Amino acid sequence: MSIAGAKAYFILTSYAVQLLLPRIFGEAKEFGLYSATMSGVAILTNVLIVATIQSVSKFVSEDESRAEIALRQGLRIQALVGGILALALFTFAPAVARALLDDQLTRLLRIASVVVFAYSLYAAAVGSLNGRHMFAQQARLDATFSTLRTVGILGGAALGVGALGAVAGFATAATTIVTISLIWVGFGKPAKPGEKIHRRRWLGFMAPIWTYQICLNGILLIDLQVLKRTATEIALSGATSIQAAVDVANQYVGYYRAAQTFAFVPYQLIISMTFIVFPMISKATSLGDREAAKSTIQHAMRLSLLLLLLVAAPISGAAEGVMRIAYPADYLAGASALAILVFGVAAFALFAVAATAISGAGKPSIAAMIAGVSLATVIVANRILIMRAGLGEQSLQAAATGTTIGMGVALALSTWVLRREFGVFIAPLTWGRAVLAAGAGYVAARTIPHDSVPMAIVALGAGFLAALAALVVTRELHTEDWHALRRIARRD
Repeated sequence: MSIAGAKAYFILTSYAVQLLLPRIFGEAKEFGLYSATMSGVAILTNVLIVATIQSVSKFVSEDESRAEIALRQGLRIQALVGGILALALFTFAPAVARALLDDQLTRLLRIASVVVFAYSLYAAAVGSLNGRHMFAQQARLDATFSTLRTVGILGGAALGVGALGAVAGFATAATTIVTISLIWVGFGKPAKPGEKIHRRRWLGFMAPIWTYQICLNGILLIDLQVLKRTATEIALSGATSIQAAVDVANQYVGYYRAAQTFAFVPYQLIISMTFIVFPMISKATSLGDREAAKSTIQHAMRLSLLLLLLVAAPISGAAEGVMRIAYPADYLAGASALAILVFGVAAFALFAVAATAISGAGKPSIAAMIAGVSLATVIVANRILIMRAGLGEQSLQAAATGTTIGMGVALALSTWVLRREFGVFIAPLTWGRAVLAAGAGYVAARTIPHDSVPMAIVALGAGFLAALAALVVTRELHTEDWHALRRIARRD
């Protein structure tokens, strides 16, 4: 419960940053510049957090009498890994900036390299607390970081130096929390002869996690980088100067990032399902109980599909109203992208549940390969579609479509694997009823005028209730589902 509360607080503060930054910056191009910088860095930091916490937690929990030894070794390994990544980002920042056709990124990426190094050490400290089941302390540390991060980014942006201030504020917050965490958790103690965990074993455990997480986060975030590069190229053909082209591209990146903020809502809501599915599948497969594994996957996939469409359909139908809730009027340019992308993210969230089941069954390499194929599809589809669409609101729609195609590929491949390995599939009647309910939710939300914040909220509520009513009327949702939802809520 402590960790769930800290996660909820992190999500709320993250949304606060994304919703308030555009108003502080004043110009969409500055928000786009910040987003282009941090979305790329986030791929690294998200992977560092997940892989490091899981690795340190595993080796600490194996033998708590050696917890301090594992912590010391984890910090040393992460100092090496994080140091190499941070140094590489600092060194190759100019090359990355040239690849994205924006020299402004060089200074921002070099400042952000501090975040990468700080995250690597911070994640080791958190992993040690997790492995020792000190969940309340872990939650307090995470909540403290969420607060520092929010204050740092927004405070830095408020200084009036644009994206530079926000990134510097983030780096300051990361440096502060790693200092606090090392004082709080400590540095561990050196190993005596024979107590040290072999580095090859440590890195061998981390490698598949890194592979999967890089692809997973890449699917979610790489489209911003592709949009920035491609939009700048298109803008250069008609711009009076390179800087003018860069500013135009950053403006559209800012609009698209705003659309992403709401498109990611279904994924954030369903991610708790993966924390429940993984241990249940792992236990069932280790006991050789294929029927239990099959039943768990079947119910998780079906329930996730219904929940995702209940949320995604109203957001898509009232996309303009949703954008109006939190952003200035010019950001409505991203509404058409939101209407498309939210369904792509729903497919991605369902893939995440399927991939968790596949990994829990002892086949993480298959999940990683599917994610890799999807990532490549997202990159290629975005590039082709944006080039064909040209510069304008249609380029945002093209980016959303390209990403949705890639996410759809991930869902299709993962459901094929589940059917082949476990005989699990979502029944055609369930798909039909779910699509019908989504259509009802979309039409209801779109039909109700949503040209003001209050009416946008009304439209969202009406869309949700219409979709829910359709599921109840068609008897796709029944009493057992309500009990399952209550169990998930308690477990989360």
